[in-house]
Amino acid sequence: MTEAASQGRGHALITGAGAVTPLGTGVENFWDAALHGKSGVGPITLFDSSPFPSHIAGECSDFDPTDFMPKKLARRMDRYAQFGVAAGVQAAESAGIMDTIRERPERVAIVMGSGIGGLSTWEREYKVLHERGPGRVSPFLITMMVPNMAAGQLAITLGATGPSQCPVLACATGGEAIAEALELIRRGDADVVIAGASEAPITPLSMAGFCAIRAISTRNDEPHRASRPFDSGRDGFVMSEGGGAIVLESPEHAERRGAEPIAAIAGYGRSTDAYHVTAPDEQGRGVERAMWHALEDSGLSAEDIGYVNAHATSTPTGDGPETKAISRVMPHAAVSGTKSMTGHSFGAVGAMEGIACALAIQQKVLPPTINLEDLAEDCEPLDYVTSEARKVPGLEAAISNSMGFGGHNVVVAFTGVE
Repeated sequence: MTEAASQGRGHALITGAGAVTPLGTGVENFWDAALHGKSGVGPITLFDSSPFPSHIAGECSDFDPTDFMPKKLARRMDRYAQFGVAAGVQAAESAGIMDTIRERPERVAIVMGSGIGGLSTWEREYKVLHERGPGRVSPFLITMMVPNMAAGQLAITLGATGPSQCPVLACATGGEAIAEALELIRRGDADVVIAGASEAPITPLSMAGFCAIRAISTRNDEPHRASRPFDSGRDGFVMSEGGGAIVLESPEHAERRGAEPIAAIAGYGRSTDAYHVTAPDEQGRGVERAMWHALEDSGLSAEDIGYVNAHATSTPTGDGPETKAISRVMPHAAVSGTKSMTGHSFGAVGAMEGIACALAIQQKVLPPTINLEDLAEDCEPLDYVTSEARKVPGLEAAISNSMGFGGHNVVVAFTGVE
């Protein structure tokens, strides 16, 4: 922890992580691809996209749920829950907390969110209802559809009996899960928390809805170049899917068992725009307040922050206001948008970006923003990390911005560990 962060309201240590992303399953695969500027965007294979304006997305093409759970159980989970359980199991195993769960399961909590939940199950069973009648609807519809089931299934899989929660905050869900996990540690409600989020929104209905509001990129002939935060040629975000999870521990618990932390969560800030259901205000005042709150909560100063993992959706309504906010709070910080590589997995993406921040601090290297070739006129001239990863030997603190439909803003502050 930095000296400044030690003056905050209390921190938690990150001791493990798990990921299922369009860049690969497993944290090592995800991080290696991100540092090499690879794109996980390609043609949609999960359904026939030919009737839609957009035919591209970030699919988790290498994911096999049976690598993480029995085949029978996988069939009774929606794809979003499979992602959440897989990420959570990876995180728990990498942190080495399985003994803790067996010995004191009541001290292990889970905060696993989802912005939407089991959308593909809902669509499939709604079709069954209309084509074959109510008697043919699956008895597993409800338990596959509800958004809290990734948290529930993860708890059952691991045997964790502490508090469990499912934040639902649109695209800010992953950040909110990490913030809530930190509070569980601070209050003493748990010694260990598995926190993250998952999403599987690449479905016909979801695609139709986002195409209807013209939010999706239609750069179908160049999928790998379609997600381009801050660039003048951006034409919308790229839908993606996946899940991410981290293990948070109280410093005392991690020290007792000799854990080697990756980084620390020093604090968070939250705010609401109260402006519009899909767009932040043009000056980004809401996310600016959340950034200031995160600094206050963590005991950090703006000058301490060396890196901002921006929300950076590759949309004019979001990119410009966020850069204005960053320019007012920490104009010196390096900025990158990893959605340029992963696409936008809605509720899940904040968890993935949290992992990126933790690893960036641990390894002193920043992932790039690919496809940023010509800065858009509505974006502030910040220190963008473009094209290639950047080594930053002195990096000690970073923040991750998450901004969700409905005007929700969550900013999480990360620091190194001594």
